Amino acid sequence: MAPRPIKKRSRTTLSPKRSLNDIDMESYVGPSAIGALWAFSHLCLVLETSSILNTLLYPVYGSLPASRYHQPLILTALLVSGATYRGWRGSSTAWSQWLSVLLLSLPTIQLYLFRYSGQLGASTGPLVSGLVTSFPLTLVASLVASKRLARRIDEWTVLDGLRYKEVWIGMMPQIITASVSLVAHTTNISARSFFTGTFFARSRLRTYYLLAVPQSLISPSRYLLLAALPMLHTFFFSVYSPFPYSNTHLNSTLHHHGYSLIARQESYTGYISVLDNNKDGFRVMRCDHSLLGGEWFPQPGYESQLREPVYAIFVMLEAVRLVQSVHDPGTKPEVQDRLKSALVIGLGIGTTPSALIAHGIDTTIIEIDPTVHDFAARYFNLPSNHTSIIDDAIVFVDRNKHQKRYDYIIHDVFTGGAEPIELFTVEFLTGLKEMLSADGVIAINYAGDLHLPTAHTIIHTILTVFPHCRLFRESPAPPPSPSSTTSPLETDFTNLVLFCRPSAGAFVFRSPRKADFLGTQARKHHLLPRYEVDAAGFLGKGDADVVRKNNTHIMKASQMRGAVGHWAVMRTVVPDAVWENW
Repeated sequence: MAPRPIKKRSRTTLSPKRSLNDIDMESYVGPSAIGALWAFSHLCLVLETSSILNTLLYPVYGSLPASRYHQPLILTALLVSGATYRGWRGSSTAWSQWLSVLLLSLPTIQLYLFRYSGQLGASTGPLVSGLVTSFPLTLVASLVASKRLARRIDEWTVLDGLRYKEVWIGMMPQIITASVSLVAHTTNISARSFFTGTFFARSRLRTYYLLAVPQSLISPSRYLLLAALPMLHTFFFSVYSPFPYSNTHLNSTLHHHGYSLIARQESYTGYISVLDNNKDGFRVMRCDHSLLGGEWFPQPGYESQLREPVYAIFVMLEAVRLVQSVHDPGTKPEVQDRLKSALVIGLGIGTTPSALIAHGIDTTIIEIDPTVHDFAARYFNLPSNHTSIIDDAIVFVDRNKHQKRYDYIIHDVFTGGAEPIELFTVEFLTGLKEMLSADGVIAINYAGDLHLPTAHTIIHTILTVFPHCRLFRESPAPPPSPSSTTSPLETDFTNLVLFCRPSAGAFVFRSPRKADFLGTQARKHHLLPRYEVDAAGFLGKGDADVVRKNNTHIMKASQMRGAVGHWAVMRTVVPDAVWENW
């Protein structure tokens, strides 16, 4: 038998004048299956980059409004490109060069659009930004993937008998990548979660360029320099630059509106900053597009144990101390405080826990974001003599609900423009009930539009777990509408505090004493709850109106409306330019 001739394998070399995309990728990368895998993985990487690009909108619009159109726009771009990729002229190499330009230039365009957020609003603004940035980025990346894939599997004979073969080839990367994207979105598996707690997570802009620049260098374009110049300016010299020296640029902008930046950092829950209002004399802490609290500057000659809080709602939460105990031993309130313990879920600037600590109560604070705790201690004088636990409240309660009981529990977790539904489920509230002593009191702050179904469902859920509650508004209810029915355009955005006890029987609030005020005027005027609401108006019909761990999705639509309403409220509190320049 004649020996089998030996085939010489050709070697593909990379000429200095040729890029990766100029070479036959099948010979360079390997078999067509590996080339197809490269097309899938590159598209997935672009989708994650687009997702990080969308997070740049959070400080300007809030997390929920900013994400409202992101997934629909992504899926639409994937569908359009997959169905029509044959009709787009140009090779995958040509389109990948345009992809490189888009990757570097889109953040600059998106940041430029921020200045129009006040005119566009929380509903239209994210849509316009998505149409200009995420949609074309996904469309072009999807075209590149479809053309690369078609070039590699056109010769697969297994597909010869398939009807609409070209359509299936074009849609294959879109279907697989969309599935990966949806799974990552649902399970929160992403580059953002991968980089959490590292140097890169401190700036979403830095994380974006960390992913975008290598992708651009893979497919160099003759127009890349045009995109690189604005990118370098945005990254190194704009107010959004992730470097300390950019604080000077930011402050020069904020000073025109009476504000100054004290500190800022991107963290687990979003963009956290501390701002001083130099005109009116107060300091606030910001988390994306919401305020976590504020306090007035100390006045000369004015002495108090604590600084004056700007927002009265955090003072009202301290009224858990005023609830008359069923088994009151008759001792002085100050003696009782030293024997009590409190659990505070959600720190903010620390107004409520600081007061509890000042009264001598053994206080434990649960805060998921370490930056919030750090800023509260450094810039809002949070006392150090407390137990601090940086953890997810759901995990903490599930782990400790059978181990320790507290006399007071403060539940105040509204942030980012929306209520975290997971912290209002029957399961979580039941865990808190188990951690409350027999004569204990829990104060739950709900911030939202009381006209929306979300408010009724959440409050009904609370009343299901804690049937013995009294409800108080932060301010008087607005006058009723002249019409017989409430207009859908009307809103009633307020803070509603529910004071609840695990034991049956009515309870009252004792009259505050001078020691309860801690020398502050805010507590003198707002400590005792005044505007009571009838709980019967929030009772639903049956178990369908109760939030459980497995049905939180039913709240999304109403929650979105509440987030848009909260955005409008926040724009009346702080000028547009302060929200837009972060």
